[in-house]
Amino acid sequence: MEGPATVDRISSLSNKLLCRILSLLPIKQAFTTTVLSTRWTPLCYSLTTLRFDDEPVKNYKEFHRFCRFIDTLMLSPQVSHQSLKTFYLKCCFGIYEADLRSFDAWVEAAKRRSVEEFHLIMNEHTLNPAIFTSQTLVVLKLEKVQVEAETLCVDLPLLKTLHLKYVCFKYQNDIKKLLNSCPNLEDLHTSYPRYMRREENNEGEEFESLFLSKLVRADVGSIDVPFNAIHNVEFLRVVRIQEASLQMNIDEIFKGIPLFQNLIHIELWCIGFFYGWDGVVELFQNCPKLQIVFIRKWNASLSKDWDCPILGIECVESHLRSCTILNFEGSENDLRFAKYILQNARLLQEMTIEVTTSSSNEMQKHEIIEELSSCPKMSQGCKLTF
Repeated sequence: MEGPATVDRISSLSNKLLCRILSLLPIKQAFTTTVLSTRWTPLCYSLTTLRFDDEPVKNYKEFHRFCRFIDTLMLSPQVSHQSLKTFYLKCCFGIYEADLRSFDAWVEAAKRRSVEEFHLIMNEHTLNPAIFTSQTLVVLKLEKVQVEAETLCVDLPLLKTLHLKYVCFKYQNDIKKLLNSCPNLEDLHTSYPRYMRREENNEGEEFESLFLSKLVRADVGSIDVPFNAIHNVEFLRVVRIQEASLQMNIDEIFKGIPLFQNLIHIELWCIGFFYGWDGVVELFQNCPKLQIVFIRKWNASLSKDWDCPILGIECVESHLRSCTILNFEGSENDLRFAKYILQNARLLQEMTIEVTTSSSNEMQKHEIIEELSSCPKMSQGCKLTF
């Protein structure tokens, strides 16, 4: 007796649905479906999201196969007119000079195919600067790459998201040049940018009036981008406050900052010694709509006399809803600042304080908690958490 006939349901599916199924698979697995039928080959070549990761690669022979596989999907005549939504490449294996030519070709191919999202994680290798003149790019995320162009040419009219992590530029003002050519940028993240030459090239004056008018979110180092360029944001995270090499403290960094008219949420990550609250207060005075504050003090505070502001701070009295302070040591200045917030923030819903006491601090943790818990609060509904 014969068994039930096998029904091929997959073949009856539309190409559009099959492409959707293939897009959910890792790219290499998707490509293995070509052994099933010749129908699958053009479907694989039509995928608009390509993600490549060399993590499984163990030796150069495997890496060579990895590169040739990318060649197949990026450089084949079958894809030359196929648009590309996303190109993601993580490549940290040791690369020889011959391989770099392949990387350059992939970047050029992605640009020709009107790529919209370009993600690249390398191992300190040089990036083909052609990607910086893409007319279609909306998202650009670079990590651990070098941009060595003597004269950087940039034209990114549609770019909305720019993330730069451990990117090395030729000149110190190359990052400003990059930003100056992104008129529609909304989301900016810079993390530990480096420069081959600390001096600026002769184009520095061109960027004195740099302003990103459409920027909504910025996550930057304290000296990476001028505050004048990003004062339109609603969210701001400032990290690496007090650069060890420059001995800049929080007061100097926020001295003379512009008005952040739209800022609602701010995070301050203070590396090095915390010199006092003057800089924070000056920042608050220039953020009239601030609602959420997060402050991470990394190292101990240095003794410095500080008086609570006599005049009211608009954002504290009228808008502040959430305040978090980590590594709160309970120094006299710390207590003054925390009490000022509690006693003046009428809309405050939550205040979180992580108490960290040092052996030199006379007050113990329970004493700090007790003193702040007994402090009168302007907002009766405020939840105080330690």
